[in-house]
Amino acid sequence: MKKLIWILFLVMSQELVFGAGVPTPVNVHIQRTPMDKLTIRLRQQNIQIQRDQKAGKLTVAQAKTLKGQVEAIRKAEIADLKANGTKTLTDSQVAQLNEQLNTLSKSIPLK
Repeated sequence: MKKLIWILFLVMSQELVFGAGVPTPVNVHIQRTPMDKLTIRLRQQNIQIQRDQKAGKLTVAQAKTLKGQVEAIRKAEIADLKANGTKTLTDSQVAQLNEQLNTLSKSIPLK
């Protein structure tokens, strides 16, 4: 009996030490920079193109063209970063790249 109590004590103490009983907050707001948002949009655009191609909404040639346009926007982002000599973009550069992504989004055909 003493052994069982001792084991229960050890298990309970480990839960307290490692925080097993503490719930993790679900709705934690993560602050994203405009550059983070731009990177996320570029990834999402590529994912959407792949989904649309797989679903038959885009031909292979259309998907290739659209992926090329996404890549061109990414290369423009890299060129802007190099031109700035920093790891950040100006607000106007982010706005311009977002506008290019908006135009690209509108060019994806709907079926």
